[in-house]
Amino acid sequence: MIPSGRNIPLGMAFGLAAALAWGAQAVVARSGTMAGYSPLDLAVLRYLAAGLVLAPFAWRSRRVLATIGLPRLLGLVATGGAGNALLFGWGLVHAPASHGGTIAPIMAAVMGAVLGIPLLGEWPTRGRMMAIGVLAAGVLLIGWDGIAGTHPGAWRGDLILLGAGTVWAAFTLLLRRWQVPALAGNAAMCGLSALVLLPPWLLLGGGAVPHLPLGMALLQAVAQGLVASALATTLYARAGELMGATRTACITTLVPVTALLLSVLVLGEPLGAAKLAGVLLAVGGMLVAVLFTGRRSAA
Repeated sequence: MIPSGRNIPLGMAFGLAAALAWGAQAVVARSGTMAGYSPLDLAVLRYLAAGLVLAPFAWRSRRVLATIGLPRLLGLVATGGAGNALLFGWGLVHAPASHGGTIAPIMAAVMGAVLGIPLLGEWPTRGRMMAIGVLAAGVLLIGWDGIAGTHPGAWRGDLILLGAGTVWAAFTLLLRRWQVPALAGNAAMCGLSALVLLPPWLLLGGGAVPHLPLGMALLQAVAQGLVASALATTLYARAGELMGATRTACITTLVPVTALLLSVLVLGEPLGAAKLAGVLLAVGGMLVAVLFTGRRSAA
């Protein structure tokens, strides 16, 4: 069923709000690592807040989640939940927010096509393979200042962010392979992530959270947990229902652009020519991949 025209403006609003929230997430997380929070601290604040807010949705969908099974839900936790958050936070200990908000989502698009071959039996067309090559070139340009530019040494964080993008790609493909409903799956993933992360965090005495101002912890919990994990994911899923998958996927190209602009405006990170060219190249490649190329089933 094609969404009616009257739903497209509302879907656009939902999708743009989600893209803004996800683009801002790297900036908020980077500010947290600079303040002294560890990746574990940030992950706990994020999923504790999101898990509590989404708990009613998980309970409402308990029969659906029971059919999915705990092993698969834990697989989602490892790829899209706690595992992804720890990698993302660890990467931002070493790399600037502009790298986190660009390299991770772009790598997710690249690896989504690559991992789609064994997980879904879908082979990218020649056009999509060319678009993936453009995306990879964009990642290299963005990370260049971590090798020889204004952020020497950030390449360590960039490598970790590549890993974060890869596991997120696996997460999105597993959602499709296992046919997990978006809202129910996200609610279960956030709640289980909190349960997995809390014991080691408590054994470590709560990390840096008890020693830093309460307002900083609330900022991380609200921005990363409530806005980025709970609200943005729900809005994105709803945008897909209102506009269709292709239009909604196009909106994700705004995530690296938003992250880059906010890292400059909020954190004062430098905007080099190579980084800007990399983002523009990657966004163009993502749009081409979504709009003009496709996949074919494996023989």
